[in-house]
Amino acid sequence: MNLYQGYYSYDSPDNVQVAEVSLKNDKIEIHLRDAHGNPRVVHWYWYNVMEGKHTAAGMELHHIGLPQQTLRVSSGEFAALAEKKLRKKKRAFPTAAAVFLTAGAVVTGLLALVYFWLVPFLAGRLANTMPVEYEVKMGNEAYGQLIKEYKILPEKTELVNTFFKQLDIQTKYPVQITVVEEKQVNAFAVPGGHIVVFSGLLDKMRRPEELAALLAHEYSHVELRHTTRSLMQSLGTYMAVSLIFGDLTGVSAVLVENASSLKNLEYSRSLEKEADLNGLRLLEARHINPEGYIWLFGTLKTEGGGAPSEWLSSHPDMDNRIGYVKKEMKPARGETMPAAMQATWKQIRAEY
Repeated sequence: MNLYQGYYSYDSPDNVQVAEVSLKNDKIEIHLRDAHGNPRVVHWYWYNVMEGKHTAAGMELHHIGLPQQTLRVSSGEFAALAEKKLRKKKRAFPTAAAVFLTAGAVVTGLLALVYFWLVPFLAGRLANTMPVEYEVKMGNEAYGQLIKEYKILPEKTELVNTFFKQLDIQTKYPVQITVVEEKQVNAFAVPGGHIVVFSGLLDKMRRPEELAALLAHEYSHVELRHTTRSLMQSLGTYMAVSLIFGDLTGVSAVLVENASSLKNLEYSRSLEKEADLNGLRLLEARHINPEGYIWLFGTLKTEGGGAPSEWLSSHPDMDNRIGYVKKEMKPARGETMPAAMQATWKQIRAEY
C-alpha cells in the first residue's frame, strides 16, 4: 500500500493537519493523529470526491457537501492515480443539469457554487420536511442492506435495547439498537431509528454512564434528523433534485445503494454539538451522572486500541467537545444510575 504525504483541512481552510493518504478501489483513506497522538482515519468514497486545482507537483481534492473538507497532496503519482479513479466515476446527472454543464466557464462557475453550497443547503432543509413514516421506511431499507456486512450478537443486542428502554425516552421513532461483532471502536445511527454499536466500543466502556451517554448521543442524531440531513447533503445533486421534485422512491434507492457510507458519515460541528448537548439534557433529566460523556470521551481517547477509532474519525474535535459539555453541565447532585440499569449493565459486562 503506497502512502502519500498531504494536508487535510476540515470545516475551515485554517484547520489543517498533516496526513498520510492511501488510495483504495472504492475510497481514499486519510490517516491522521489527534491532539494526543491517537490514530484516526477519515474515509472519502470516490462518489463524494471532486477534483480541485492542480499544481506542478500534485493536486487538490474536495469532499462534496458539508462540512468543508479539502485534501492537498504534492505527488505526481498520486495526482495521476486520483485522476484515473475520478474518470471512472459514474454520475447520474439529470438532463437539465447536463444542459447547464455545457454552457461555458461562467455557467460552470455558477454550477460549482450551487453544487457545493446551495444543493447541500436545500437537501438539508427538504430532508426536514420528509414524513416520519417514510424516513422510517427508508431507514429500514438502508439498514437491511448495511447489516449484511456484520455478524449480529443477539444476546448483547437484547441487553443494550433493554438498557435503552430503561432510559424511558419518549420518541416518535421506533428506536432499535443492534450490537455487531467488530473490533473497531464505532457506533452510528441510521435514519428512522436504527443505531448500530460495534462490540469493540462496548468492550472499552467501564461505566454504565458511558453507554447511556453514547446511546443518548446517537439517539439525538436520529431524533433531530441529523443523520438524514447529513446523508442528503453528502450524497449531493441527485438526492437534492429527487427531493425537490418529490421523488422519494429515488431518494430511497440512492440511500440503499450507498448504505455503507452511513458508518463513516461525518456531521458538521454545529450538528455534533447539538447532539452532544441534547444527549446531555436527556441524561440530566433522568438524573444520570452527565460525567458519563466525559468518561466516554476519555475512554475513546486513551483506550482506542491498536486499530484507529472510526467513531473518533467521524466525530472530530474531541477536546473542544469535552470543553463545551463541561461548560453546559449542571453541578453534580450525587446522581446514581437507576438500579435496573445497573443490573442490565452488569449483564452486558458479564458477556466479556
